[in-house]
Amino acid sequence: MGRLRKLAVPTLLVATWLALSLNHAVDPLYLPSPSDLWEAIEALWPRLPSAFVSSVSVTLAGFVAGSVTGILCGLAMAASKTVRYLFGGLQEAIRPVPTFALIPLFVLWFGLGKAPQIAMVMFGSAILLSLATIEAVRNVPPIYVRASLLLGAGRLTVYRTVILPAIVPHIFGALRAAAVASWGRDVAAEYVGAQDGLGYLMIVQSQYFDTASMWVIIFIYSLLAISFDALLRAAQRPLTQWTDRNAESGVVANVLGQTRS
Repeated sequence: MGRLRKLAVPTLLVATWLALSLNHAVDPLYLPSPSDLWEAIEALWPRLPSAFVSSVSVTLAGFVAGSVTGILCGLAMAASKTVRYLFGGLQEAIRPVPTFALIPLFVLWFGLGKAPQIAMVMFGSAILLSLATIEAVRNVPPIYVRASLLLGAGRLTVYRTVILPAIVPHIFGALRAAAVASWGRDVAAEYVGAQDGLGYLMIVQSQYFDTASMWVIIFIYSLLAISFDALLRAAQRPLTQWTDRNAESGVVANVLGQTRS
């Protein structure tokens, strides 16, 4: 029953789209019909494989590099006052800067090609993960740390056996947010200097007002983001079994008025 409820709104949206497009109630320029989308897929098909590989490789490389860098920087800043004093001001200065505004600088620094695209995705992921890691460490319940210290654990042991496991659920939440944002940054990065990729294809099609092709590429990006998010959720489950994270049962769910179907 719960799954049927989740499908209600998407089904309604699809039915509305079919009714409007098939009856030509809306100009195809704004709302392509299923036949328009199929023709767009056939036209794009020869270029989709290389564009797919290019965008996925850039996004994954930037996301992984940025996530590792951000988490390590966040852990270092959370563990050391000296590191915080040295780099905390820099982090606060660059964090509010819109990533997209840095595209011309990335092209100037790294040249054309995939390097500025990877750098842009990496930069955005690193900033988000570093901030999320610091906040996750700050939000660890103090009672965990006090209990460990009372049992004789040293500072390094507390950090390794208490702090790190406690922040894993929060880090995965930030990873999922960064992963979704990385696909958007890839699109933006390919607007400058790219010669291949899904974002580049979208740029070309937008110049010809080919709305159907643009919708096809948007749908591909959506599938990529959803699939990547599903992989992260699958990796999260075995690492957070000690937490009560069931959104449909438990104390929190009861307070929110949710019940298991």
